[in-house]
Amino acid sequence: MGIIDFSKEKCRNCYKCIRICPVKAIKLKDKHAQIIADMCIGCGYCIKICPQNAKEIQNDVVMVKEWLKDSSVVVSLSGVFPASSDMKHPRQYLGALRKLGFTIIEDVSVGMEAIALENEKEFKSDQQFVINSSCPAVKNLIEQYYPDYVKYLSRVISPTIAHGKILKERYPASKIVVIGACLAEKTEIADTPVAGVIDAVITFDELRQWFREEGIDPKVSAIEDFDAFASNQLNNWPMAVGLTEKDARKLNSDRNIISIESIENSMDFLNEIGKLKKKYWIQMRACEEGCMNGPGNIMSHLSKYEKVEMINTYLDLNRDRKYSQPLPELNYRREFSANPVKRLEKIPLQELEDILIQMGKFSPKDELNCGTCGYDTCRDKARAVYLNMAEIEMCLPLISSKNEAISNLIITTTPNAIAVLDKKFRVIEFNDAAERLFNIKREEIFHYRFTDILDYNPFKKLQFALYRKRYL
Repeated sequence: MGIIDFSKEKCRNCYKCIRICPVKAIKLKDKHAQIIADMCIGCGYCIKICPQNAKEIQNDVVMVKEWLKDSSVVVSLSGVFPASSDMKHPRQYLGALRKLGFTIIEDVSVGMEAIALENEKEFKSDQQFVINSSCPAVKNLIEQYYPDYVKYLSRVISPTIAHGKILKERYPASKIVVIGACLAEKTEIADTPVAGVIDAVITFDELRQWFREEGIDPKVSAIEDFDAFASNQLNNWPMAVGLTEKDARKLNSDRNIISIESIENSMDFLNEIGKLKKKYWIQMRACEEGCMNGPGNIMSHLSKYEKVEMINTYLDLNRDRKYSQPLPELNYRREFSANPVKRLEKIPLQELEDILIQMGKFSPKDELNCGTCGYDTCRDKARAVYLNMAEIEMCLPLISSKNEAISNLIITTTPNAIAVLDKKFRVIEFNDAAERLFNIKREEIFHYRFTDILDYNPFKKLQFALYRKRYL
């Protein structure tokens, strides 16, 4: 996919991105984290967690700026746009977009209106499991890591792609640009079954920087309206709510509804899906609280509660609006294909044991599984080393033991007498040179007060010298 990477200059051995990545699609090479493109699902967790701001994301802004100079550019705006900025009126955001040169702006939930009937058909189908495919990161997860479950993915295109198709039909000579909080949409628009529908994706964070460069502040921009929008009740689809059991009853279906947030919870569910017996409509989203907390909106200073409040305010302001433009009759379905990646589990046992020994893990009790390296267990880390995704030195206990061994070697071999004392002047280290100098064995003085065993107290002399210097 190649939409995310890390700066060599800023990335500093913290392993936070490896710890947070749910599919461990990050390798460490020359002390520098790198995304493994064919393993990445585009969830953006690593972008959210990076403490060094070392992220580098595929950015379409420069390309869109060029289009605006001599082409018509149409915007499909995510329904969670009010969560990107603190404005007195949410649609001031549209006024800011028009200042940048965008003349046609539509609400992406128009796409939800278009696919509503197709979703209803799948909801009422005989298929036991239907996994809603609106979240491209979840779709990537299933294609790459749960290929056997591709058959459960809904064949209805996402609202984003559906809206892109409508805009291509309505404005065939225009470039179509999606603006939202999702990074995975940058991968979705390149999928072979839907490629060419959308020309570029810009995140709220990228747009925020663009506003700053142009001196545009949404908070003082004019209140504008969409050129087209969906019925109000469909506008909140990117939030975590989704369909409810009440909706299931309205559709006269015996299908149960499950809503799942986060990739980790989605993986837990997929690992257990074989135990389910009833019919389910499964709504999975990579981001907690839905798209408003996507990795393309991390620079927003609003808390998640303020984001919800801003979106609800927007919905209240437009409670009775209805979509009035006719929707074109298009194909709103697509296919998915299994694209399994190399799995960490398939490692020769002897190779694994050899790597563990290099890591200083000579027996199971040495496998501390502390997680400092970013992997849950020492064996997971050893598998990553085998696949050239990690380095042996990514191990705090190993580094500590090496440093301790070097320290012990220096203390043992130096010709200088060394006595290491704790804060109560008790001996905790006494080398061979010290034994010869003081004519006493280590075991005779170990853990005794240095000044009690030896008739020598350099600390009193030091204290007296400091006293003379200060007062005499």
